[in-house]
Amino acid sequence: MNTLIKNITAILPDGEGYKTEVCDICVSGDTIAGIGSGEGFAADKVIDGGGRLATAGLVNAHTHSYMSLFRNSADDLMFHDWLFGRIMPMEDKLTQDDLYWGTQLACLEMIKTGTTAFLDMNICRDAVTRAISESGLKAVISRGLVGNGRDDEGGIARIEDTIHDYNTYGDNKRLKFTMGPHAIYTTDRAYLELVMDKAAEYGMGINVHLSESVKEVEDCYKEHGCSPVEYLDDMGMFKFHTVAAHCVQLSDKDIEILADRGVYVASNPISNAKLGNGFARIPDMQKAGVRLCIGTDSAGSNNTLNMFSDMMFMALCHKGNTRTANTVTATEILKMATETGAAALGLENTGVLKEGGKADIVIMNMNCPSLQPINDPVAAMCYSANGSEVESVMVDGELLMENRVIPHMDEEKIYYECNKAMKRIDG
Repeated sequence: MNTLIKNITAILPDGEGYKTEVCDICVSGDTIAGIGSGEGFAADKVIDGGGRLATAGLVNAHTHSYMSLFRNSADDLMFHDWLFGRIMPMEDKLTQDDLYWGTQLACLEMIKTGTTAFLDMNICRDAVTRAISESGLKAVISRGLVGNGRDDEGGIARIEDTIHDYNTYGDNKRLKFTMGPHAIYTTDRAYLELVMDKAAEYGMGINVHLSESVKEVEDCYKEHGCSPVEYLDDMGMFKFHTVAAHCVQLSDKDIEILADRGVYVASNPISNAKLGNGFARIPDMQKAGVRLCIGTDSAGSNNTLNMFSDMMFMALCHKGNTRTANTVTATEILKMATETGAAALGLENTGVLKEGGKADIVIMNMNCPSLQPINDPVAAMCYSANGSEVESVMVDGELLMENRVIPHMDEEKIYYECNKAMKRIDG
């Protein structure tokens, strides 16, 4: 199908930054066929872009979609109390249906707030992947892997969950799969080495929580005599395409290792602040050349999957921490939330609006108080947009949402099922 988006204000790549231009965007199949004039383009559908802003789709580089069920149900708790005292007991009560509907809710929220791709870690086979597949979003999916030793039956079963979904949903070109060792405090070295063997066998990367809390780092020094980053580096994990979530508690040496190994760091600024884990050393990582992207974490800790919230907080918290107003700029934030996020997920030709790129496009209504007057759209993406301005969302040239309507998702049913589940789980 050919779609012509006419006369739209677009955020386009310009060297290391971005420029804004009123243009036509020609979409052929899943690809942007041209940007500029649409004259002579044979369009099956024409979208009037007047008063609208086009941007590359946002990429949520770390979340747990099924945990949308836990929104506003585990608040004002320190990290380890939150995880072990509150979240895990609720997870034990989840059914396959609960996991499916919680993930549907997550996908609904992400579409409505301009996310077109995300990196997910879940706790089951099939239900979460099925829900994501039906949403139409792009995703890299990992089963959270917990285990001790190479012969741990539960740990082996979790790896088999990953392989099952990889084999079952491999024909969906919008889905990719990665190995997801949960963290160093829920695995041992032998099990992590088994995970790496399987990643090599199936050509997968690694998605891992890393150096999230002070306790994690202190415990690692007590047990292994080094930091979590050094521990994983020593066993060779960073030879794989790795996305490391959080990375809040880092030494100078840790930062150097992450930069040298090309690890993608998915910072989750709101979740890390809310759980009392602190603020990652983003300006220092920028200077060292670490590949930075942004994730929301789950709605159980954030409490939203709205990337606009984390984009703004990412910029503001580091300006405040460093008392430097020009640190972590709007341009840098937008790149983290699009281009670098797409690279972290291994998505080729994605994350920028350019000829030959994938047609993952978000159309925002600029006739909103939050975007008026229209001065600097890049700054607006970081500092004033809140997600409600997102009007239409295209993934691979397919309109998942048009004029705020998502025809293939039953919003009322999703809300009903999620509320029903939580009344049982936490009633």
